[in-house]
Amino acid sequence: MRTPTKGLLGVMAVGLLALALPVQAADVTPKRLLNADREVGNWIHHHRTFDGQRFSPLSQINKSNVGDLQIVATSMLAGIQAGGRYKYAVLEGTPIAEDGFLYVTDGWNNVYKIDVRTGDRATIVWRWDPEQDKDYVASSGCCQARNRGVALWGNQVIQSTMDGRMVGLNKDTGELVWEVKTADNELMESHTGAPLVIGDTAINGVTGAEYGIRGHLDAVDLNTGKIKWTTYTIPAPGEPGHETWEDKYDAWMTGGGSVWQAGSYDPALNLTYWGIGNPSPQFDSEYRPGDNLYTESTIAMDVDTGEIKWHFQYTPNDPYDYDEVGEAQLIDIQIGGEDRSLAVKVARNGFTYGFDRANGQFLYAVQYAEVVNWTTGIDQKTGRPLSYDPNLRGEAQGYVPGTPGRRDGRLSVFCPHLGGGKNWQPAAYNRDTQLLYTSSLEACSAYTTTVGGVGHWADKGNKLGTLKNRHPAGWRGRNSVDRNTPKPLMDSRGSVTAIDPRTGEPVAKVMTRSRPSGILTTAGGLVFSADDTGDIYALDANTLETLWTRNLGTGVAAPPMSYSYGGKQYVAVLVGKAPGSTTRRQYPETAHIQATNMLFVFAL
Repeated sequence: MRTPTKGLLGVMAVGLLALALPVQAADVTPKRLLNADREVGNWIHHHRTFDGQRFSPLSQINKSNVGDLQIVATSMLAGIQAGGRYKYAVLEGTPIAEDGFLYVTDGWNNVYKIDVRTGDRATIVWRWDPEQDKDYVASSGCCQARNRGVALWGNQVIQSTMDGRMVGLNKDTGELVWEVKTADNELMESHTGAPLVIGDTAINGVTGAEYGIRGHLDAVDLNTGKIKWTTYTIPAPGEPGHETWEDKYDAWMTGGGSVWQAGSYDPALNLTYWGIGNPSPQFDSEYRPGDNLYTESTIAMDVDTGEIKWHFQYTPNDPYDYDEVGEAQLIDIQIGGEDRSLAVKVARNGFTYGFDRANGQFLYAVQYAEVVNWTTGIDQKTGRPLSYDPNLRGEAQGYVPGTPGRRDGRLSVFCPHLGGGKNWQPAAYNRDTQLLYTSSLEACSAYTTTVGGVGHWADKGNKLGTLKNRHPAGWRGRNSVDRNTPKPLMDSRGSVTAIDPRTGEPVAKVMTRSRPSGILTTAGGLVFSADDTGDIYALDANTLETLWTRNLGTGVAAPPMSYSYGGKQYVAVLVGKAPGSTTRRQYPETAHIQATNMLFVFAL
């Protein structure tokens, strides 16, 4: 059994106040998880509540005083060291807050319990090290060492690791209670997303579509630590959707369909909603003719069985890498005097979609990205791209000529960027303004497709390299950098957009220097985000005017969150990312910013 690494003061008092406070918190019961919104000061789900809204009802920090927000506590985390082909890990998690304690992860999947009850310091109580082979897990993942957080259940902290485990840790001591294998690194599967705990079940999916996995979601019975059900995101022969893989060489077996962002849940319908990523090969759609379900889709599943009750696919036969792994916000709102229960999805392909969340009825799709060129629009009756040809059989979708890659080596240019639009970075819905806020990258991509190409693990000589060279066609395609994109499409910016979920129409937008990290919105009339230039900022939830900003000296990839303790509201964020190449090129002053691993806590 692995043992936790104690923090410096993990077994010592942190002052007289801490001595007077109870160390053990109450169990996180299914009832508490169901009623998480009533715990105003806590944040006990990845998105705070099952509906994925990431709305805090706290208002002590508001538009009138947010300019006085200051750093009140920090904590340096481990996990910044290099591993395999990665120079450092990235912090992308959302802290879980319960009764003055934060539960966080770093990019190498260390888990921490941090005491923030005194308000002026953040003391690590314990740290659990998953003791992973860093070179091994680095080679089995596409995009840096990262983890997006944990979940709580009973007296346990639940995490999914890059080396393919789901684990339960004792919440008080950090000791490993159980573990179960839910991803296979030998098949290039991994975990980066936070689990979603519903009742006594934890659900999470696997990553690895860039390398030809067959994606799946797994439900683990937390009472036994055993897998309850598995739902594959690529249907096998005889299963609904398999007919959308129209090749003759079983491309579905390595068809992709990753999951790397926590889903949402409607308890009245007993449905959980998850976003599914790209097909494989990543860019070579000629290799996999057909729509390629359930890639680039939202799927609604029965929590008890994993059965897919409805689905919607955004970009069939995707040649652009428009992973649609992002969360769906579940919003109850009046439209034309009628109460509607919506699932709203801000998609990576540049459009916001609305659905009836009970049956998946398509309601609208509206462009939110500044530039979209891969399609001429969306059919408002079917939700299909207008540039999609439903009569194609055994061929790749053409979409707008010049935008999809082809094997003849032509340079293809498409917008939004292959990273979106919105990516995994979560959006947030404010119940007071009744607006949905999303971060986005406003940019385009250019690339060519390389036939017979393989992933970037292939020349490393590691133990995974020989296992995966099994596609007769290109795995990823070769992705050229944005500076090769013809003008006027080469500028790269970020944005925060406010969207009316009744219609999908954008009502306000503010441009940022780079892609914002994800959104927090509060009853104080605020929208918080941050970016890899090192800035964290608060915007007016009505106008998106910047009301406060602070540079933290290193890049931010994780979304902020808010909690309260002892009658005081705090904003917390994990900080640790070097600026990307586009940011460094456009803003030379960021060229030497170093990555670090820190927790920052702010208050008035």
